[in-house]
Amino acid sequence: MKGQSRESIWAIPPRWRLPYIALYWVQWFLAMYAVVKFLSWLHPDYGRSEVVEAAMAHIPAVTALGIPATFTLMEVIQRLMVTYDYLMNKYVRPLQERQRAEGREQGLAEGREEGREQGRAEAKAEFRQLVSEWNQRRLAAAEHNEPFDEPPPLLENGDAQNG
Repeated sequence: MKGQSRESIWAIPPRWRLPYIALYWVQWFLAMYAVVKFLSWLHPDYGRSEVVEAAMAHIPAVTALGIPATFTLMEVIQRLMVTYDYLMNKYVRPLQERQRAEGREQGLAEGREEGREQGRAEAKAEFRQLVSEWNQRRLAAAEHNEPFDEPPPLLENGDAQNG
């Protein structure tokens, strides 16, 4: 299967691994902070040490709820990263490559046209030289009263150039 590389949808692209892990821990600590704030709101008569003690007692619950919530959010973020990479590889990068190729082709086409123009100019100059030499031989023959039956130079298509 040429051109069909496989990649797990669960895989995190290497360039996204550090932000992924950092975001996981930030979310976990935010979940803990949310529990502390919730307990402070739920029990306004608790002091700081009592809220922290209650939060420590709720760590299993936070872990039971926070980790799946964190993983769910991380999976959404991972899917977004994989989707971003997929869209970049499927649409954006080929478009950029096509535009580069078109630019190269346009440059080559311009170079070809310049080459053609230069070739035409050289061919005209060469033909003028041939006509000039032919005319000098004709005039020299006329000056010496010699017969001159050489035909004029022809273009590549067999016609004599006018003008």
